Amino acid sequence: MNALFPGTPRSRAVAVFHIVLCTWLIGLSVLVFISLRMTDSLAQQDQLDLAQRQQQLLETRLTALAENLQALRALPQAATVTVLQSTRESLEARLAAVEQAVSALATADDVAVLRTAVEQINARQATTRTSTKARPRAARPVVTAPKDEPLPFRVIAAELRAGQRSVSVAPLATSPSGPLSADQLQPVLPGESVGAWRLEAIEDQTAVFRSGEQTRRLAIP
Repeated sequence: MNALFPGTPRSRAVAVFHIVLCTWLIGLSVLVFISLRMTDSLAQQDQLDLAQRQQQLLETRLTALAENLQALRALPQAATVTVLQSTRESLEARLAAVEQAVSALATADDVAVLRTAVEQINARQATTRTSTKARPRAARPVVTAPKDEPLPFRVIAAELRAGQRSVSVAPLATSPSGPLSADQLQPVLPGESVGAWRLEAIEDQTAVFRSGEQTRRLAIP
């Protein structure tokens, strides 16, 4: 022992302290190195998990876009321009969301696939719009106004009955120049009717008859 630790007891104590201090420093260095390695491993694992989640998100959105595109292709040719327009806008909005959310992971091929899908929608919309414009319009039926049929009677003269003006009418089948018998003449006061025609008023030398929505004015001779 004296050979290992020559000198006084104090010198031996100092030597032992130096050995213990070196051992402690070496052990502390080993612990720090192990801690750094574990910290790097945890950070790399977190980055890997984040990348996997973002990749799964990208795959999910790409699958949804592919399903929408497949459903759109299954639409009949008579799909309206409005439906195609709304579908195109929805795809463009989803494409922008995908580009913003996974810009760090999305490759140029993925973006190219999405843009190709949008271009196909635009082409189909243009084709449908062209076919809609080229389709001949059905000719509208010409509506002709119904012709006014002649009244089944004619006004012969105006006269006074009980102090009120009235008109005398005769059947239209009678001769205008021939004599009329008493049973062929029919006096009519305002408010009375001749068949389906009602005498509404007598205005100067005009008799106003009405039937439903039709109004006829006959001159009084």
